[in-house]
Amino acid sequence: MEAAVSGLRRRNLMASFGVLIVLGLTMALIVVPSQRARRLARLQMDFVAGVSHELRTPLAVISSAAENIAHGVIEDKQQLLRYGNSIVKQSRQLTQLVEQVLQFAATQQAPRSNGLGAVNVTDVVEAALEATAATVAAAGFTVESRLEPGLPSVTGDFNGLVQSLQNLITNAVKYGGEKRWLGISARAVREKERAQEIELSVEDRGMGISKEEIAHIFEPFYRSPAVTDAGIHGTGLGLPLARKMVEEMGGRLTAKSELGKGSSFTIHLPLSEAAELEHRRAAGKSRNAQPDSQT
Repeated sequence: MEAAVSGLRRRNLMASFGVLIVLGLTMALIVVPSQRARRLARLQMDFVAGVSHELRTPLAVISSAAENIAHGVIEDKQQLLRYGNSIVKQSRQLTQLVEQVLQFAATQQAPRSNGLGAVNVTDVVEAALEATAATVAAAGFTVESRLEPGLPSVTGDFNGLVQSLQNLITNAVKYGGEKRWLGISARAVREKERAQEIELSVEDRGMGISKEEIAHIFEPFYRSPAVTDAGIHGTGLGLPLARKMVEEMGGRLTAKSELGKGSSFTIHLPLSEAAELEHRRAAGKSRNAQPDSQT
């Protein structure tokens, strides 16, 4: 009887512990999503506040300039020209903000697989630099370009790649610090003399990102407290949008940074089918061209 009772007690204790473990796991499954939901809600509120500020500032400038012109306060031609340039600049900023928000909303829908084809990386870099030339020049930045000659084409969407690279260049300008330098490089990653992928990088020598924060920079709406304290405005959508577009092309976007020394963002892109076929043909010709070793 004692042995039976002892065995029954052990079984009951084990069952009780099993129930407690299940309850603990259930609570964890409830608490973790709720914490994520609260964090997402906080990020969304920060995003709304950031976007509101980003909208309010250019709208106030445009409204003030337009009122002064309409009321005849501005009579000097040079001053009128300055006001006009200011309106154009702020209008472009608003347009870019709206486009960024709309693009981010579009990426949250079903992944887009159409529109992919062979893309020339050099053409992408030239188009992105041309689109951001005014921003880079206004900030007084020096651009150093290092593009490996004869790069094979990659699989991607030309406009999406240009937009992703523009986001990275704009970020480099925004967080580039006093050194006002950014570098753009493109190279083929090779294994046994055969290109495996193309790396397209944008780097700066600015404020950098801490190890704790770099894990969060690709999260939508995330903005570092250091960035907020520095008074650098933004929406926290540029990097998530760039990564999403690159991943839809079968690529990757990675980041390296050292606090106080700068950051580097790299787009990794697969070779296009045409480039792969050319590699196979070249490899076949190389094998066929080898002399017969037998005498």
